[in-house]
Parts: sequence; structure tokens; C-alpha cells
Amino acid sequence: MLPTLKIADLNDISSSQRIFIVGGGIVGAALAFHLSQAKKGCQIVLIDKCLQKPLGSTGYAPGFVGQFNESPILTRLAKDTVSEYLTIPGGFNTVGGLELSSTPSGVETLYRRRELAQAAGLPAEIITPETAAHLAPDFIDAETVKLGLHFASDGTANAQVITSYYFDQARSRGVDFVEASVTGFSTTDRNNGQVAQIAAIQTTEGDIYLQGSTVILATGIWTSSLTGTAATGDKGSITDLPIPIVPVAHPYTFTSPRPLRTGAPYPFVRWLDYHVYARDHGDRDGLGSYDHAPLRLDPVDTAVGAWPTSFDQVLTKATSLLKNGDQFQVHGNDTDSDPCAVKRPFNGIFSVTPDNLPLAGKVPDTANLWMCAAIWVTTAAGTAKLVSRKILGEAENSSTSEDERLLEALSPARFQGAGAETLASQALGKYNDIYNRGTQGH
Repeated sequence: MLPTLKIADLNDISSSQRIFIVGGGIVGAALAFHLSQAKKGCQIVLIDKCLQKPLGSTGYAPGFVGQFNESPILTRLAKDTVSEYLTIPGGFNTVGGLELSSTPSGVETLYRRRELAQAAGLPAEIITPETAAHLAPDFIDAETVKLGLHFASDGTANAQVITSYYFDQARSRGVDFVEASVTGFSTTDRNNGQVAQIAAIQTTEGDIYLQGSTVILATGIWTSSLTGTAATGDKGSITDLPIPIVPVAHPYTFTSPRPLRTGAPYPFVRWLDYHVYARDHGDRDGLGSYDHAPLRLDPVDTAVGAWPTSFDQVLTKATSLLKNGDQFQVHGNDTDSDPCAVKRPFNGIFSVTPDNLPLAGKVPDTANLWMCAAIWVTTAAGTAKLVSRKILGEAENSSTSEDERLLEALSPARFQGAGAETLASQALGKYNDIYNRGTQGH
């Protein structure tokens, strides 16, 4: 995607109603797509530091979309998201999801998750170890598994295909694209009880002056640093609310290239007892693990961080669960090349929050600021569509009661009054919960 405007041109344009989307990953692209479907007479502008390639989590996500979560909010958003992805050519492959357990407590968890998933309207079937091994024979040794739970409607999303589709559709409807690195914001003062507003978006290419425009942050792992709330009460923050979106490190690796398998592609497999998952990438396999202490890691230029040497042992332990585990690379290193592009072990940074829910909706103490962040591929389209409906319908007060219920649960104001350090600790604690009590997928 090439930019359509320069900042100098943008500031010369006179418009009484504009929406600026900051962030061009899958969430920002989905916002541009959904807002442009219905917003007439309003200029929509998406700003990202690199429009040619996603540098955030979108560009490195393994892509699994597991719709069931023990949070009904996340289940609803994931189901809505899959409905959207299925309309995009090449966007979603319904390979299924498979959860495995080898412990008595894990077996109980699988039965409970089946009942909850079926109650949520999702197909979920308990299967034998032999059936599980048949679905992914290179991954699973039936002798090491007690039970499996199969989710037939789950699958893998091609985040870059989806993002490109949303970009193309939005551009065809008149959405403008600006390539610049956003460094911060200036706000009006909160004097005499007045609510502040974003007055300008500060970028490496110059300031963008807003004059009453709406700003939506779809900035993922960079959100807390951009809002000035990454630490404890930064005086330069654009909101007095805590924004506990915490970026964390996560190891992922690949096998060497191999011929394509014959027959049906493997489902995405998760070993719940060990916080490990694997997927079939077509010409190779991939594997990731949450079985390590959570490690906060603030991003720099991309969603790939330096490789902690401790991750070598994490991956070595994880690969021992798979029949073809000895084919995976387990020793990472830091080089100048893109580790995801060359398919070697890498440290992918993504966001966690204190309740594992996104922050989505209006920021109440900054009049023209909205947020759509801490969102994984699993819920990206559903959350972006929800926020878009609210923005589009705000003047007409046309939101449904279901929308309002969802937005209340996702409100950026929901952590008001809690300390930053406490919230960060709670968010880091959720890292190891991702496969204990349901999963967002990413």
C-alpha cells in the first residue's frame, strides 16, 4: 500500500469532520474498512510508519483463531471475527483446533470446555487419543495423550492477506493513507473542569493538526508508550486513566522446509497441560510456548525483540511433546535479518492486559480519543466492527443493547483507580493463563 497524502497536504485540507486511525495492522485496517462502508462526508485517514509491511504483531502472529474462550465476551468477538474473515478470499482456512491433555485434571478441563463451547453454539467434540493422532500424526503420539477436544470450525487466519484486503477496499472507498511514525500527541488543557482534546498528532514528518477530528488508537504493543501511561503516572499522558497494555516476549520457532503433506492440513494443536502449541504452515511446521515466566519487553521498531538465551531451553522442552520435535530449531540468535522471514526462532512481542480483554471504545476524559488496542488476530475484525458501529451510530444513538454491553466490558476506563504497578503485575500474570482458562489465539 502506497501513501495517498503527505502531512503538508493533509494540513492544507479543510475538513470539519475527520477520523484519524493511528496504526496500520489488522485492527487499523479493519477499522478503515468498516468505517468507510458507511461514513459519508467524512475524511478517514490511516497513519502508519510503514504501509508496505506490517511491523507490529500482525506481521508475526502464528494466526490461530480459536473461537471458544471461557470469557463470553471474547467468544462473541471471535465468532464475529471468523464471520468476517470467511468473506475474504484466502483470509481464513478452517483447519480446526485440537486441544490435548495427558492429566486427570486436564481431562476434566476438556469435558468442561466442551460443554461451555457447545452452549455458546460452537461445534466441540471429545475425541480419543487415536483419533487425535490421526488428525496430526507427525505431531501427536497417542500413547502420551489421554483425551482430545476438537473444535471443527476453528482455523488459521492469514493476517497479512486480510490486512491487505481491508486496505484495498478502504482505499477504493476514499480512505487516505499517510506514512509517518507517530511519536506522541498534544492536548488541550484540562482547565475549569473541561475535558481535554487531542489537538495534534506528532510525527517524525511533522504535526497533524486536528481541529475537532476523532482519533482512534489501533497501536497494539506501542499504545501505552504513545499515550504516556507506560510507567506510573507520566505527566505527559493524554489521559489520566491507566492504560495497562503490557508488551511481553514470546518464543516461536519452525522446522526446516519440507514437502507439502498430502491429505487434509493439520488442525492447530495445543497441549493445554504444558502451554505449548503447534501448527502446520504448509511448507514447514511452527511451534510456540507459554511455559516460562512472563517477560515484559518494550518494543522498539518492530514486534520482534532480542532473543533471551533462556528461550532455547523453553523451546527444547516444548519440542519434546511432539513426535517430530527433533525437527524444530530451538537455538535463537540476534542477527540483522528478519527471523520470521527466514523462518528461524524469534521473540514475538504481543500485548496482555489485567483481564485478557482488549481496550476498545471511547476514552472518557479525552473528548475526541478512542481506543482499539490489545487485540489479537482472533478478535480483530469483530472488535473493530463493534467500535466502528459505535462511532458511526453515535450521533443517532443507534447502538444496540448488546453492543453497549460489550463496550462496557471493553471500556478503556475500566481500570480507573487501580495502581499502574498492580495492573502491570496482573497483566503479566495473565500470560501463563492464556491456555489455562481459554485462549484468544493470535
